[in-house]
Amino acid sequence: MATSDTYTFNLDVDSIIQEASEYLGGEVTLGHEVESAKRSMNLMLTDWQNRNINLWTVATTAVSLTVSVTSFDLDSSNLDVLNAVLRRDNKDLGMTRISMEEYLQINNKGQVGRPSQFALRRGRDKPSIHIYPIPENSTDQLVYHYVRRIDDADTLVNTTDMPFRFYPCMVAGLAYYIAMKRTPDRIQMLKTVYEEEFQRASDEDE
Repeated sequence: MATSDTYTFNLDVDSIIQEASEYLGGEVTLGHEVESAKRSMNLMLTDWQNRNINLWTVATTAVSLTVSVTSFDLDSSNLDVLNAVLRRDNKDLGMTRISMEEYLQINNKGQVGRPSQFALRRGRDKPSIHIYPIPENSTDQLVYHYVRRIDDADTLVNTTDMPFRFYPCMVAGLAYYIAMKRTPDRIQMLKTVYEEEFQRASDEDE
């Protein structure tokens, strides 16, 4: 018997909401329920980023350094910096991440040289990187791996920003979040299913 020989299964936001609603024994019929479900999806995605590093959200970028500039803000979509190197003359030189406490305890922050350390301050709206020593030229680049925010679940026709492996987890999790608003008697059962699905997906995302 022939198989489909296709690998394109995908779920848009609307399909995820409908599938999660069916876990509760019904369908979303009112406009405000859709908005409520999307809000829950975004809250759940935020929780995922508090739990661990989702590998599909790790990216690499480079920033040109400037003489005497000791810190700079990152984009608001950046959540964390995992590691960094200094790129000079097409060679990558290792840098050490230190804590903000260690950075503050550096006695001579005015020292100029090849940057070899960086610290990350995670502010409310966006993080900032502090480097030491102060850059001695404007040709070096800081190349770093960072964790970005998961894209918002917005319009119903858009797909979600995640690998297909996380679809069962997404549907079960949304059903659990909706149950907290509509069907309290199913909360515990759905929470158990959600956590099991999340653990499986998280274990695979290594």
